[in-house]
Amino acid sequence: MIAFLTVAGLMALLATAIVLWPLLRSANASAARWPTAVVVTVLIPALAFGLYQVWSNWSWRGGTEIPGVPPAVAQMVARLEARLQANPNDVNGWLLLGRSYFQLGQYLRAADAYEHAYTQSGGENVDAILGLGETLVFAEGRAITPRSAQLFERAFERAPHDPRALWYSGLAAFQNGRLDVARERWMGLVALNPPPEIKRLLETKIAELDAQLNPAGGSSTAAASANAPVVKVRVRLDPKLSDRVPQGAPLFVMVRAGEGGGPPLAVTRRDSAQFPLLVELTDRDSMIAGRSLADVPSLTVVARIARSGDPRARSGDLEGKVGYDVKNREPVDLLIDSIVP
Repeated sequence: MIAFLTVAGLMALLATAIVLWPLLRSANASAARWPTAVVVTVLIPALAFGLYQVWSNWSWRGGTEIPGVPPAVAQMVARLEARLQANPNDVNGWLLLGRSYFQLGQYLRAADAYEHAYTQSGGENVDAILGLGETLVFAEGRAITPRSAQLFERAFERAPHDPRALWYSGLAAFQNGRLDVARERWMGLVALNPPPEIKRLLETKIAELDAQLNPAGGSSTAAASANAPVVKVRVRLDPKLSDRVPQGAPLFVMVRAGEGGGPPLAVTRRDSAQFPLLVELTDRDSMIAGRSLADVPSLTVVARIARSGDPRARSGDLEGKVGYDVKNREPVDLLIDSIVP
């Protein structure tokens, strides 16, 4: 059952990625049309439910027909619904039913299933929150409604590093004219190092937001770029800790104000297998809209190898810190030499 739910989750993530790509594909889309570019949907029910049949242990005979849906798939959905009638507190079951209906294009039914998962989890399950919000977008003609916007914001509050929460809450903010919030959320998404194509397109949209937030930039852009603040660090790993780095663990390099407290001002993600390496952070890596690294005279640069993959510090992560004066444009050395307790 665990493998079954895992595969179902991967199918849902794949569907989300497919929706995200055409939304971002047109760099010249207008501000009025871009939030609704999420109209394009490529469904993969045949592949998804083929895998369901391989991994599930349900009977595939009997069930209720769904118009336009292969009988075997309709029977599987009917079986799942029957199980949920007998066990309505099964949050994972409602999530699976919601994903199934979403992939079939049955958005109202999907919304109903996600609503059950949302209710049964007391409004705290992030997958239920995001699933319900995303499904409502499709059910309402690919428009972000006030309810879906509230759901996306709720998801962001509970999972500020979740890619879907960052994307959709930023999209809702963009649609509502909160451009600084949209920029901040999408910068957070860039910091998670999405695929290169997605990252470039996100950066294009962020640059467009910058132009709208600072229309007076004009001809002074090149001069400002030459004088833009930059943080340069040479990151090294203490050889004594080399055997504690899991394969594929990401390296997050972040800049914080003062002694290192509070949220990061700027963040970038790199491959932890690349040591030593030179890392540069500028206002393009900013996490706080409208705030420049030049505004903070005293900085702390933190480099963390996230063993869990999460940008937030976890016990067992490997970390190093160094102070930095933003007026100094020369690289400083940062050694990762401690373990987060």
